[in-house]
Amino acid sequence: MRAYADLHLCPPLDDLANARSMANLLTELETRTVGLVVPPERMVASRAIVDLFKSSGIDVATRLDLKPRSREELLKGLRRFRNRYEVIAVECTVPVVSRVAVRDRRVDIVYFPKHQSRNIFWGNLAKSCRAALEFNMSEMILGPGLETALHRVKREIEAAAETSATVVGSTKASNPLELRSARDIAAILHVFGLPFDAALRAVSSIPLAIVTKNRLRIGKPRPEEGVRILRRSEDGE
Repeated sequence: MRAYADLHLCPPLDDLANARSMANLLTELETRTVGLVVPPERMVASRAIVDLFKSSGIDVATRLDLKPRSREELLKGLRRFRNRYEVIAVECTVPVVSRVAVRDRRVDIVYFPKHQSRNIFWGNLAKSCRAALEFNMSEMILGPGLETALHRVKREIEAAAETSATVVGSTKASNPLELRSARDIAAILHVFGLPFDAALRAVSSIPLAIVTKNRLRIGKPRPEEGVRILRRSEDGE
């Protein structure tokens, strides 16, 4: 049986009633792993909401959404937080950030917000993309500018398919009304041009592999005192 994941949930961390409703619905939707957005300053305070999801049988991976405005800000965030989170995503709003984020192996996911006036993913950026390109359903189908947003999504999916870039489908849900089943997300990605098998993997094996890989890396033993690491291959830009 295929296991499904939604790596972009951002519920208010103080609203346990909302989180409980989301957890109950996710169980009905057969979503087994979620990425919970947790700001660094809320890591300890988020314990209650993490436990709530886990008590419903849902595996929780902590996720950080970096929103840097410069190359230096991005690299600083990656150095500081990479080993504290199971999923690191970068919101690409600035071209220079996008060019670095898609190539840096410490970045798991990149996504381009709906409000951007133009898209910059296709072309050389798509060809060099090592991170997974994420499509968030709540941004695709909600709010104004739907026609423009859907046209942009179609262009991005076409670019990803042409260059074999990895795609992940998520909801970016903050409440139960914004949740979608993994199969619905896959169907939408397929309608916009992603091959059917790739669309299914975008909500199952690909996001699950991201979590597994990072848990293995985070779980590696730290070097003994006095041992200095000169280079980590997965940290290469």
